[in-house]
Order: sequence, then structure tokens, then C-alpha cells
Amino acid sequence: MKRLFVLFSLLTVFLTSYAQPNQAIRYIKIGNTYRETNQYKEAERALTAGLASIHQLRDRYWEAVAYENMGLLYRDMEDSIKALRYFDSASRIYQQLNLEGSRISMIQLGESIRKRAEAYAGIDIGSTGVKLSIVQVTLGREGRYIYNTSRDSSINSNFADLNSSAFESGKNAIRQFFTIINSLGIKEDHIFVAFSSGVLQALVNRRMSQDSVAHIIEQAAQGVMPGFRRPIEFLTGDLEAKYTNMGIVLPKYKERSVSIDIGGGNTKGGYYNTSGAFEAFSLPYGSRFLTLTANQDALQESILSELKLFNQRPGIQNKREVFFLGGIVWAMVNIMFPEKALTDYVEFTYSDVTNFQKLSSGDYTNLINYTTDKISKITDPELASRAQKNLEATQNTFTSENLRRGALLMGGIMNELQTPTLKKRYYFLSKGSHIAWVTGYVVYNISEKYRNAAE
Repeated sequence: MKRLFVLFSLLTVFLTSYAQPNQAIRYIKIGNTYRETNQYKEAERALTAGLASIHQLRDRYWEAVAYENMGLLYRDMEDSIKALRYFDSASRIYQQLNLEGSRISMIQLGESIRKRAEAYAGIDIGSTGVKLSIVQVTLGREGRYIYNTSRDSSINSNFADLNSSAFESGKNAIRQFFTIINSLGIKEDHIFVAFSSGVLQALVNRRMSQDSVAHIIEQAAQGVMPGFRRPIEFLTGDLEAKYTNMGIVLPKYKERSVSIDIGGGNTKGGYYNTSGAFEAFSLPYGSRFLTLTANQDALQESILSELKLFNQRPGIQNKREVFFLGGIVWAMVNIMFPEKALTDYVEFTYSDVTNFQKLSSGDYTNLINYTTDKISKITDPELASRAQKNLEATQNTFTSENLRRGALLMGGIMNELQTPTLKKRYYFLSKGSHIAWVTGYVVYNISEKYRNAAE
């Protein structure tokens, strides 16, 4: 009997000691769930209880995890002082435990709150223009990398024409942009230059040498910054799609979304499959290079057949969130939603695309008047000014024929995406869509740095 009592006592002690850490961990997980759903008071209570339990157990790892989650909570509550204190505490413990990847993450989170950021320069040599973006990257809410664009410039060059005039315009743009980059003191290993997949497609079609074209641009860049030696690569549609997806899709939407970029020379995109691997797709149709006659009001069967990709590939069709970008989508948002000119993301519907297609196929003056009338009803001066500038930029970028072709292509894609069995949501990234691959490229390199750190 005495032996049974001793065994029972030992079992009770074991179960109690086992339950305590489980309870503490449960508090931390529940607290994080509350934080994710913006229930901050409940999150604070749960995390505080979890941290108190962890202190009693003297478990250093879970103490650091609790501090990390408390830091995330106060970051979301915009209490910078408390957030920094908890991130710093978590960082010290992770360092003591030799968890280098976690320590780096805490430092990055702290720097994002202190508003310290590294500057990167990205130059996109696209089909219709050369674009420069000076990007400061910080880690913000929802685990998303936040980029503040301190400079955003574009020079039209029609580089995909691949003639002497296009090359000269491209070289002049590179010289101008590298002069700006040099004056800002951006490190050479923080400069990314690439030709878009649309330019690559034009080169392949004309059987021109990639090396010779890249050499033209490299010489122009080195004429301003001799130490710049990073190879200027040609992005394939798949690679551009991957970087773009990383740049525009919030991590919480990663598994259930697809990104689609309707460019001037092609359409590309991608999604993550059930095993977590990125799958890209590309079609040789864009708003600029779409073969249509002047009076043609529908896409030809050969194009419609290829657009069935969006309906027949389960990895695309099963996604609830669809993130669009590209010049024609930018133009549609500027024309249809001038009142949303200051928002980061614009959500639109199938009907909006249908209406845009009708407007673009009709009289061009009526289309401009439609947007001008909507702008006249905006009462906020800053918003009205931005909406007017967006409309003017659209008119300077797209001819009426380009708008018509792009709208037809976008309408064809939307027709295939629509399904009665799954309610989808469609978005356009208003802020930063034109530098999405640059942001994705930066995020990719930062992620690789953390992945390679010893945990």
C-alpha cells in the first residue's frame, strides 16, 4: 500500500511538472492568436500569464519566445518603448542560447521600430521604360517587409524595340540613375539591375545576343560607378514572377493566393503549391504586344485557348486571393477608382473589369471624362491632386489602343478565373507595384541571410 502511495505521489509530481510548461506554452500561443486577430487586451492578459508561468519554470528558451511575442504585441499596439524592451530581452537570450537566426530576427524587428533601414537601389530595364527605385527596407506588421521609396523615377525608352535609338535612350537612363545612386552613397552590393522578362522575350524572338546587350548597359553603369561589377541578369518569366510574388503578397496570404503580372510584353505569375514550392507560369501576351486588328473587339481563339491555363490549373483555380499588377491594371485602377489614389491595396471585382473593358472599347474622350467627373467629386485636396496626376500619367503612358488591348486581355483572364464554387477576392498593389520584383529580390536576399544563420 505504501509503495502504491509513493508511486501515486511521484506520478502526481510528474504530471504537475509536465502540465505547467504545457499551460505556459498554451498561454503564449493563445496570446499570439489574440494578437493576430487584433484583440490586444486579451492578448496582453494571456501573454502576461504565460510569461509569469515561464519565469517560475526558469525555461530560458520559452522565456525568449514569450518576450518575442510580447514585443510583437506592443509593436502592433504602436507602443515602441515596450516593444523595443521585449525584443532586446529576447535577442539577449537567443544570443546566450546560440540561436543566431532568432537573434538576427529580433535585431531586424527592433531596427524596423527605430526606423533604421538599409537602402537598396533597383533598376528595372523593361519593355517600355527604365525604372529606378531607391528602397529602404524594414520589417513591419504581419511579418511583411515594408519598403519606403525615397526616390521613384522612370524614363521611357521603348527598350524592347532593340534598335540604336532604344539602346541610346537606355544608356542615358542608366547614366542618370547611377549618378543619383552614387550621390546617395548606396553600397555597390545593394544595387540590383535586371532586364525584364519582356525584354528577354524580345531578344529571343530576334535571336540577338544577351551578352552583347548586357555589355552595353554594364559599360554605361561603370562609366559612372567603376566599382560596379554585379552581373546584369535577364529575368525569366518564372524568376520575375517569384520575386514579384515575394514583393506583393502578404505572408498570411502566401498559401492561398496567386499573383498575376500583366506586363507590356507578356503575362506571368505564380503561386505556392501544397508542398510549399513556388510554381510559375508565363504567357507571351501583354498589353503592348497583343496582335489585334483595329476593329477587333474580342481575343482570337488561339489566345483564349492559352488563357484556359487560369481555369484548368488547380493550383491557380483553388486560390481565394488573386494579386494583380502590371501597367494595364494600374491604368484600370487610376481610371475606375480615382478616389482610392492614396490607398496601398485596391480591391476590385469581375464587374469592375467588365466595365473598364467597355469604357476602353468605346470613345476615348468619354473614358477620360468618366474619371475626370469622379475626381471633381473628391473633396480632399491631396487625394484629388494625386488622382489627377495618376490620370495624367495614365494618358502619357497608354494610347487608347494600348488600353483597349490590355483591357481585353485582362477581361479574358478574369473570365477564366471566375468560378461559382469559390468566392475570390482580387487586389491591386497601388503602392510599389512597379518595383515589386526589386522588393522581392531584396526580401529574398534577406531571407537567405537568415536561413543560412545557424539556429
